[in-house]
Amino acid sequence: MNMNHLELAQEIKTRNMIEMAWGYATMTRVLLKGSGEPIVEQLGRLFAGLELIAEQKDYDAAHADFCDWFTRRIRTRRKKRSSYGHAAKVLDISAKVYVYYCAQPSDDVARRLVPMLHGAVDTQIMKKLANLYPDAGVRSKTLHEVDLEEYKKLQRLVARDIEATFQSQIHPVQYDDIMWRTLNRPRVQNRPL
Repeated sequence: MNMNHLELAQEIKTRNMIEMAWGYATMTRVLLKGSGEPIVEQLGRLFAGLELIAEQKDYDAAHADFCDWFTRRIRTRRKKRSSYGHAAKVLDISAKVYVYYCAQPSDDVARRLVPMLHGAVDTQIMKKLANLYPDAGVRSKTLHEVDLEEYKKLQRLVARDIEATFQSQIHPVQYDDIMWRTLNRPRVQNRPL
C-alpha cells in the first residue's frame, strides 16, 4: 500500500468509529432527521485536534465549542433548538467510544485524554444524582432542560459521587459506564462475558 492508501484507510477507520459512536449515543430518536451527517463531520473536526490537547482546560474549551456549535445548528424532532444536555451527551459518549474504547487517536494520546473526558449523563443518572445529593439543587428532569450551568453542576456531582462511592479510583468516563449499566441494565450488569 502506498501512503495515500494508508491515509485513506485511516480516514475511513476514523469516520467509521465516529459514526459508531454517534449511533451509540442513541440521540437519533430525539434529533431532527438528517442531523447525523453534520454532527459526524463536526465530531471529526474536533477529534482531528485531540492530539493537541494537553490540559483539562484545553479539552473543556473544545467541549464547549462543540456544544455551542451543536445548540446553534441542531434541532430536535419537535423543531426546537437542541439543549446543551443533548450536545454534551452526544460528545461525551462519542469521545468515550473514540478515545476510551478505541484508544484513538493513539494509545499515548488516549491515555492522556481519558482523565479529561466528561461523564455522559442521561435521565437515569440525573435522577440518581438528584436523589443522592438533594442539596445540590439539580432542577432538570430531562436532557432537554439541561443548559450549560446545569451541565457543569451535574459534572461536579459526578465528581462528588466518584469520590464518595469509588474513593476517586475511577474517571468520569468510567463512572458513566458503571452507572449506565447499573441503572439501565441491572439484570445483566454482573453477568460474565
